[in-house]
Amino acid sequence: MFGRKPWIEKVKIDDLEKERLQIDNQILLLTKEIKKLEDQKKRLFREGIGKSDIEKLLIAEKIKDIDADIKMKVREYNKLMKQRRALSNLIRLKQWESRLKERGIWEKIKSIEPEKLMQVLTTVEFEEAQFDKNIDKINEILGAEFTRVEVDESTKEIMKLWEKVEKAELSPETVEEQLAVKISEKEEEEEKEEA
Repeated sequence: MFGRKPWIEKVKIDDLEKERLQIDNQILLLTKEIKKLEDQKKRLFREGIGKSDIEKLLIAEKIKDIDADIKMKVREYNKLMKQRRALSNLIRLKQWESRLKERGIWEKIKSIEPEKLMQVLTTVEFEEAQFDKNIDKINEILGAEFTRVEVDESTKEIMKLWEKVEKAELSPETVEEQLAVKISEKEEEEEKEEA
């Protein structure tokens, strides 16, 4: 497919940066969509305060539906963030190409299958000022894979939260914070477990 020249040597930094910009735009759009859904979930929760149990059950189901949409978008967000990290790291490797050739590491890198290298590059956090440590990271992380598990909210938990708000044990704002799906490293790790 790539001919005799290794694939990584054919890749241009400008093309990688354009692709990273496209991913950044997708991430921004997803972030806005997630915020909008979070706001809908908060409004629904507030609507449930003081309602009958039957009405609360219906609203709780709506909240769970929105939560499922949010989690789907968070999975997509996390996938894009991994792609972005891999692209950023591939750009760094290309920028360091001559130094990596001097160390004899470039031959090892260019012999790795594209999918495997991109997988490795999603897990590496390079430190800009410490070239040697970055090289050690690349060598250490080859072949490493991680698994994580995701936990879902249940209707019972939402019902308990309403009860606590109605008894003035919790404020609606506190509950809204608890209901919010956070886009964080922890959830990113949970998404890896699911994959």
